[in-house]
Amino acid sequence: YKNPSVIGIIEAIGGPVLAILLFLMPLYCIYRFDILARFRNKFLDLFILVMGIVAISAAIHDLL
Repeated sequence: YKNPSVIGIIEAIGGPVLAILLFLMPLYCIYRFDILARFRNKFLDLFILVMGIVAISAAIHDLL
């Protein structure tokens, strides 16, 4: 029987969710809606995508 910490659970769930909201959702919106097309920049978008994946993978790695 394991007694998990509530703060640890919130941190474990909140980390990946926050990374998705901050990194991946804006990119999705920029490429989904034509009105945001002026903000498209392939190089910067790729950089943001890579950093988002790094942030999410770091949070998932802490869970394992």
